[in-house]
Amino acid sequence: MRRWIIPGGVTLFALALGCHHEVEMVPLAERTIYVTDRFYDVQALGKDRAFVVGYGGKILETANGGRSWEVRPSGTELALYAVRFPDDQHGFISGQDGIILHTADGGKSWQTQESNAFFQDKDGSRQPLYLFALHALDADHAWAVGDRSILTSTSDGGKTWRARRVAMEADISGGESLAAADPIFYDVKFVDATNGWIVGEFGKIMHTADGGETWHEQEKTLMEGTGIFDLLDLPTLYGVHMTDTQRGLASGIEGRIARTNDGGQRWAFDQIEVEYPLVDPLFRVIELPDGSGWAVGAAGEVMRHQPGETAWKRAKLGQDVLTWLRGLSFSDQQNGWMVGGYGLIYRTTDGGKTWLPSQG
Repeated sequence: MRRWIIPGGVTLFALALGCHHEVEMVPLAERTIYVTDRFYDVQALGKDRAFVVGYGGKILETANGGRSWEVRPSGTELALYAVRFPDDQHGFISGQDGIILHTADGGKSWQTQESNAFFQDKDGSRQPLYLFALHALDADHAWAVGDRSILTSTSDGGKTWRARRVAMEADISGGESLAAADPIFYDVKFVDATNGWIVGEFGKIMHTADGGETWHEQEKTLMEGTGIFDLLDLPTLYGVHMTDTQRGLASGIEGRIARTNDGGQRWAFDQIEVEYPLVDPLFRVIELPDGSGWAVGAAGEVMRHQPGETAWKRAKLGQDVLTWLRGLSFSDQQNGWMVGGYGLIYRTTDGGKTWLPSQG
């Protein structure tokens, strides 16, 4: 069975802050964050409050802007890949082996829910499928996606989850590739109760207009003007961010960032302006209300575009980040977080002009 591999980095990450910043070192006995941690996602719930999830079932919460972190018991040692809170009290987490966790008390306690995300072998045995991403529209409605084109959804706050495989509209591989028939899905985003998008392997961009009951592919327009002639050669997409039913972004392999302004009828790759080639994947991309954009990925890549622009440039962070970055979340235009390998948690309070690490 194919499995998702998060690119690693070197065995250290940088905490070089420049001469004008002071970061208080937390005594080792009091720390909740270690260099062995791998963080896959972050959710900002306000200026100072955030949740982080990662390897080994780790859930962290801060209520003071990262000056201290509380470990929240998850009840599992499975990797947790995505966390989403539709409000301050209700939240969902998805991860390895089809696990879904739910909280109704603001993240103080988490309970396992049955996702029904599995693949049935010929001998009748069930193999759990990884759920790499989820989106919660409100306390009742949520969707999670992952391996083998699996989609599972709930309309009752997770009391029941209905899993199904999203079928591709056509066999674009001529029967030559089984992988193309059930691509891995890496991200999902709904903007309302009916309109949602999924992205994944082979540049897949799927859209639903009926709450996830039926899906239609939108990736074909990505080939125009790129020199790509086979749909199977489209770069895998890891992240999707839809501002509304018309405008959205998707990010993926080779640092590609795709954009739509018409609900996905047409997608085109944004311009990337860099002094040396961007070859690593971008795992997350967002666009803020002021029109600025951010994307993070492997090898510590952080890209951004300014309001009113669409060309992406490498962000000037003031320090080197020598590991992959997987999670990205802003509570507003000024306050945001990004997380990644080797226990890295960075925070900005000035719209990304400066990013400081959280020691925990």
